[in-house]
Amino acid sequence: MSASNPFYVLDYDSDSDEPTVASIESGPALGPSSQYYSASHSYRRDTKPRSSGSVLSPDVELETYRLRPGLVIEPGDTVELIDHSEQDAAGNHSGDFLQVKQIIKDLSTDEVRLRGLPLRRTKYVGQVFDWRLNELAMVLQVSADDDRNPLVAGLKDVVVDEVFGKRECVFTHKCYPLQSWQIQPGWNRYSTSKAQAIRNVFYNGPLCCRVVYIRFMNRNGKDASGVVRHLYGVEVGNTDAAPSPTRPGLSQEHSLIIEDDEDEDAVIVSEVLQSERKRRARADSVEVIESPPKRRSPLPIKGVRYTFGDVFCGVGGASQGAVQAGLHVCWGLDNDEDAITAYHLNHGGALPFCENAHKFSPRGFCAKDLHVDILHLSPPCCYWSPAHTHEGPNDQANYEAIYTVGPILRAIKPRVATLEQTFGLMTHEQHQKNFKMLLNDIGQAGYDLRYKIQDMSKLGLVQRRKRLLIIAARRGTPLPPFPEETHGEPGSGLKPFTFIKDALRVMERLGPRASDDPYHQPKPMASAKTPYDPRSFLKGCITTGGGDNYHFSGKRRYTPREMALFQSFPYEYQFSGRPSQAMKQVGNAFPPGIAEAMYRTIRMTLEAYDDGLIGAEDDLTDLEGIFAQLRLASTRPSVPPTPHTFFDGSSDARASVGITTAKNEKTHDADSDDDEVVFLGSTRRN
Repeated sequence: MSASNPFYVLDYDSDSDEPTVASIESGPALGPSSQYYSASHSYRRDTKPRSSGSVLSPDVELETYRLRPGLVIEPGDTVELIDHSEQDAAGNHSGDFLQVKQIIKDLSTDEVRLRGLPLRRTKYVGQVFDWRLNELAMVLQVSADDDRNPLVAGLKDVVVDEVFGKRECVFTHKCYPLQSWQIQPGWNRYSTSKAQAIRNVFYNGPLCCRVVYIRFMNRNGKDASGVVRHLYGVEVGNTDAAPSPTRPGLSQEHSLIIEDDEDEDAVIVSEVLQSERKRRARADSVEVIESPPKRRSPLPIKGVRYTFGDVFCGVGGASQGAVQAGLHVCWGLDNDEDAITAYHLNHGGALPFCENAHKFSPRGFCAKDLHVDILHLSPPCCYWSPAHTHEGPNDQANYEAIYTVGPILRAIKPRVATLEQTFGLMTHEQHQKNFKMLLNDIGQAGYDLRYKIQDMSKLGLVQRRKRLLIIAARRGTPLPPFPEETHGEPGSGLKPFTFIKDALRVMERLGPRASDDPYHQPKPMASAKTPYDPRSFLKGCITTGGGDNYHFSGKRRYTPREMALFQSFPYEYQFSGRPSQAMKQVGNAFPPGIAEAMYRTIRMTLEAYDDGLIGAEDDLTDLEGIFAQLRLASTRPSVPPTPHTFFDGSSDARASVGITTAKNEKTHDADSDDDEVVFLGSTRRN
């Protein structure tokens, strides 16, 4: 079969939905593996993990293990595990995989187990990643209280009896389809049909892992937060790697020519050398974002002010937080006329767009005109809320709004994006598919992300309200951490919680003058309710109608102005329309105080990166500490460390993350700088 007459294989690991068509061209013979996998095999996905790290008596570490004749397992190998699940025999199915880090034998029982990083085909991870043929995701499940690097805390133990065989697997930080089976020719040699070609690649072809999905679990075994990202260059052994491109085909050494097909969802992909790209690639068909590593400077750059855009801005809660964090607000977009009027009253220097996000960009503007450094999106959350118990007139529009996120990110291309949503999108079973599709849309737009369910009271809000927060960073930009929690119980070392009395202190100071505000006209209720202590949280959530909240006196309901203070708006913030409309604007708002905390952390991250103080893949646990340490280190001669990759299986690499062998009794240091704490950050107030 010649290269001019390719054999097309559907490069999509599913029997449904529109696949991508990839060209497999002839090349050197690559024979299939010695064993052909049977779909009847399966793997127990509930294998109980053992503790990761040091090997303690009666365990010893083995250098190799001979599973059966011709099959010797070593650290660094990738093994396929038996699949015990019930699958449709007509399809192609397999178990999970394990990238072996250690081989451990229990001398008391002679049990041998493999300790390594769990891998899974992307089609078995839900909708988080595209279901590409032979593409794997590293899926790590870690306790939220575990401060170790997730690539250490997420190690799993599997008994050798669960191993089906060895597989070739490439770990890369590059975008699909680089390093995939498509780039390795010859996998059509033994195929007589398309189905046979797919089966051959599925069961025998090379695998590729380029993404990681880290889930941090709370004490109840439920998701508390997570990270979805590409592997970093340093994690796969490429310590000098430039930022990975956000779109495939942008390598400086190779390019992928994407030939247009009549079907918009199908592409034909073939690899060409750099010299051929100059002759064949269209000048405007690629966007090169790779660049050499930055020179680090110990001195910060002065005068940088990052730009901010706000989609589904409402009355402007996120924009107000951005202003308080020192960002320059450029524009806001919402389709509510009263809300956008109020937005313009408070942010007169920003462009107010009263438009539908589905029709982005606004009339008279192109996406390039609206480019900002930081973009916030708060799609309507009513449909996804646990409080949504019956159908509403705007359900369909609210459902569809969340799917504008990916296209808008592709259009604006911000360096960092933030999202705020009801926690029900993530926690409620009927919405989990939609949540994963949202993560996929963000990833496909070229972003790594982290998400978290945040108790807003721990960041200073008057209500114990949980919200889903997402921070996404364009690949090549460091992924900012969430802000550290600032408020807590007595004895926690944090500020005391903010209570009703604290939030309303400004009203007490104004006294009778507060009644001059059209949005503060208290009216008694028809029947009084039980009074309660104002040194407490709000009894209910703030909704577009005010919720079930009433004044602590029990005699009246809270006014829109009081509700705005509970949402951390400044007292002088302006609203538009009738009091009921102002209450709706307050209930829909992203609390400015929470937004400020997020954007201060994001601003610090960008400043540190742009000043050359951190790299795109650095641990951002303590941004303030990074500033101090790097400035101190800049006065001393630097000695470059010996690079190790966690994927090379060497004892030196394992020791670098605190894993010992029988010959090396170094123990894991809980305070080691190699540890990564994913969700801790610090905020800085000017």
